[in-house]
Amino acid sequence: MFYILVQDSGFSNEVMELTKVFYPHFIFRIVDSLDHMSEEDWCLQCLYSDENSMITTWVKLYSGRMLACEKKSEERIQGEPVGLERRKQVKNAIKRCVYDMLSEYTGRQYKWGILTGIRPTKIVHQLFDKGFSDTDVKEILIDEYRISKEKSELLLNTAKTQRPLLINNYEKKISLYIHIPICRTKCLYCSFPSDTLEHCKAFIDDYLTALTHELNEVVAPLLLRGYTIQTLYIGGGTPTALHNSQLESLLKAVCQIVDVKDVDEFTVEGGRPDSLNEENMNIMKKYGVTRLSINPQTMNDDILKLIGRDHTVDQVLSCYYKAREIGFPVINMDVILGLPGESVRSVSRTMDFLSELNPENLTVHTLAIKRSSILKESLQQFKLPAGEEMMEMLEMSQNTVKKMGLIPYYLYRQKYMLGNLENVGYARPGTECIYNIQMMEEQQTIIAVGAGAVSKIYYKDQDRIERVPNVKNIAEYISRNQEMIGRKRKALNLS
Repeated sequence: MFYILVQDSGFSNEVMELTKVFYPHFIFRIVDSLDHMSEEDWCLQCLYSDENSMITTWVKLYSGRMLACEKKSEERIQGEPVGLERRKQVKNAIKRCVYDMLSEYTGRQYKWGILTGIRPTKIVHQLFDKGFSDTDVKEILIDEYRISKEKSELLLNTAKTQRPLLINNYEKKISLYIHIPICRTKCLYCSFPSDTLEHCKAFIDDYLTALTHELNEVVAPLLLRGYTIQTLYIGGGTPTALHNSQLESLLKAVCQIVDVKDVDEFTVEGGRPDSLNEENMNIMKKYGVTRLSINPQTMNDDILKLIGRDHTVDQVLSCYYKAREIGFPVINMDVILGLPGESVRSVSRTMDFLSELNPENLTVHTLAIKRSSILKESLQQFKLPAGEEMMEMLEMSQNTVKKMGLIPYYLYRQKYMLGNLENVGYARPGTECIYNIQMMEEQQTIIAVGAGAVSKIYYKDQDRIERVPNVKNIAEYISRNQEMIGRKRKALNLS
């Protein structure tokens, strides 16, 4: 057991997540004393004082009840911050002290430094909004957040791509997300709230009826009040796992509410190539879909089989060429680095295939070991790439996308990622997915409908997001549909 003991419990979670980066194989627990610590346990203790213009931090690492190492740091408060801004400076000072001590003790440094949050680009946007230059921002990322030069440049370039697409936000411009929590099979690594087609096929028609009702009761009134939809995204799960007639029924219902000709982009997450066919791609094209995701995850048949993807490399290629023939303007493809059984050689094969296909968008994920996934429950059965191998895979993917002429346009991180790395979306300039940017940067209201969908209502004057979730279970969503509608209408002042 690894205990975390922090003077102010409000900082405990972030200290724990940072410590997990150095000790990923321990079970962690936040405590308020060391009374129950045994000789086999570890503990990290943080004390601090925040007086006048100085933050003093003491961090101690115990192995058993023996002091393994300790560090003390003193930092001056920058400016005269109060409230949340002052707490942020205290929190970061504590995290710097923890990081520096553990880095010295273990001999390891991590490219993302003290960052544990999933949206690091937010920091860059906040600094730009305060008038800092590129050079200033990079220095702050390196010095204050301990981020490597390489990742600082990645953050800077990603944020600079995003800013022209964020600056035109206004209160009544929103995005719409429609969730189809259904897949043909469950992937080994997946933790999303989705069900298999076989298990829920009896509910699908009722689900689409409930979802359409939610659209009519929430989205239609917003449009009547002068709101405009910038981006429309149908995701999952696998929306194209629906029967073709069901998919057409859904798209028809959407188009009866939303004039898709006025939407900047209309995306369907086709996802798994085994769910796509000429008929449903023609249906999507007919109803104005401009962006289609075809996500192989890897271009190696043995690994596809191992992770529960019910398709082959040949199906990926056939699906991609058919989508090109039908004429979708933008195709996105997703890959995951670090899948079980994967090697540098297999990643090289994947990237060679994708380079040849040359999609407009390519998202490169790093495998995350998610708590509710099949992979997490059976981790001992699989061989996963180690840190150095992951870095080689990532470097290879970055070299490939650079040669393809793609630039980073959105970035996020997750807990328990192999190598403590990141997920990056790349795009050919001018084809960036605006929805992905808005979703990650949280500077726009996103109305989300369907089981498990979470709406985010943005209050610009407070720079604050209010989350309005729907229940995850499909049957429960159907039976409580009016309640879900009521939550949104109340939050949006439509009642």
